[in-house]
Amino acid sequence: MRNKHVVVLGAGFAGLHAVRELSRKPGVQVTLVDRNNYHLFQPLLYQVATAGLEAPQITFPIRAFLRRHKNARFLLGAAEGVDPQAKVLWVEGRPVAYDYLIVGTGTRTDDFGLPGIAQYGYGLKDLDDAMKIRDRILSACEEAVRTPDPQRRKALLTFVVVGGGPTGVELAGAVGEVRRHVIARDYPDLELSLLRVILIETSHRLLDAFAPSSAQYAQGFLESLGVELMFGERVVEVTQGTVRLQSGITIPSFTVVWSAGVTGQALPGLPTTRGSRVATTPALFVPEHPSIYVAGDMNFLEYRDGRPHPQVAPTAMQQGALAARNILRELHGQEKRPFRYKDKGNMATLGRSHAIAELGNLKMRGFPAWGAWLAVHLYYLIGFRNRMMVLSNWAYSYFTYDFAVRIMHHRHSFPGLNEPAQEPLKV
Repeated sequence: MRNKHVVVLGAGFAGLHAVRELSRKPGVQVTLVDRNNYHLFQPLLYQVATAGLEAPQITFPIRAFLRRHKNARFLLGAAEGVDPQAKVLWVEGRPVAYDYLIVGTGTRTDDFGLPGIAQYGYGLKDLDDAMKIRDRILSACEEAVRTPDPQRRKALLTFVVVGGGPTGVELAGAVGEVRRHVIARDYPDLELSLLRVILIETSHRLLDAFAPSSAQYAQGFLESLGVELMFGERVVEVTQGTVRLQSGITIPSFTVVWSAGVTGQALPGLPTTRGSRVATTPALFVPEHPSIYVAGDMNFLEYRDGRPHPQVAPTAMQQGALAARNILRELHGQEKRPFRYKDKGNMATLGRSHAIAELGNLKMRGFPAWGAWLAVHLYYLIGFRNRMMVLSNWAYSYFTYDFAVRIMHHRHSFPGLNEPAQEPLKV
């Protein structure tokens, strides 16, 4: 086992759990590579986007994490490709040789090639995305106070979220809470009835991964917050100030958040399949390249009905740990084990004191589910300081009905509306 070099690409849930497993055995040198110097707790990104949490509270320095893992080192840089034959990972022009490679680069927003989404829409996959959304919402409110044009004010105060999965539902609920508890008090010059939160979903229900009863509960709560739900609608174009739907409806809006799909962050040199993900054996290595393992959102291993495993944190954690264990088993001459997903259930928070949780046959909703959601997220958040900071922010927001982080880092500008020659359908 001596002098074996394992390179772990990506400091997400899969990468960190792989490093933890590899660091328990002597004789293996580990290099963790990431384009950022921090681990990001993505499940709470939407709270940064809606002024509930500050960015550093959901991140943790990678080098601080590695202090307890003496056989691991960190390399900052963006991976450009891999040469499986030479066993070299290229990182910003630098060759990094490996004996084994674990790829856990996650996903990026998929706009499906629709016009205007990449240019005018906002994804929610990293800190930059979250900060831009927060600045956009606050800037829109400030601009709405200033503008004398009622049509422009309408577009400024209409926030559109596309995609009725957990990210879209949690974000729409959070913006609904901001509308009710923050904007109503901070902007007395704005008529609250003008501020709209619209959630668009192509299917006829929210949260396909949840039971219909849980989805119905989520729908009812969002509607009580004033969130407008549009089912069976498909976005076909986003412009500077409008969202156009396949049905012919045009929604005036300067702020569109796209949470309708993700695709793998393909690494040149690796074969990909649907969704730019990498197909692996049940032991998580690439069939053509047995020294390369893929874990987390990038992995395409059939689970049920020909579909891959869900792209959620528990999958990444379990696969990252197993990929590392299988490398160690191979080094010890032992048989590799196949991946067996342990479904820990689904959770989604909807707003103040409301959430849904499905843990096996147990289904919770309302305050008990909300309490379970808080506990689970605090448990998996890395760093004692981060846990205390997040808990204190949540307590502050709960008791004061306020969102504490309402600071614009960059003020956004908004163009004038170019009215189409033909009057669009009104929503």
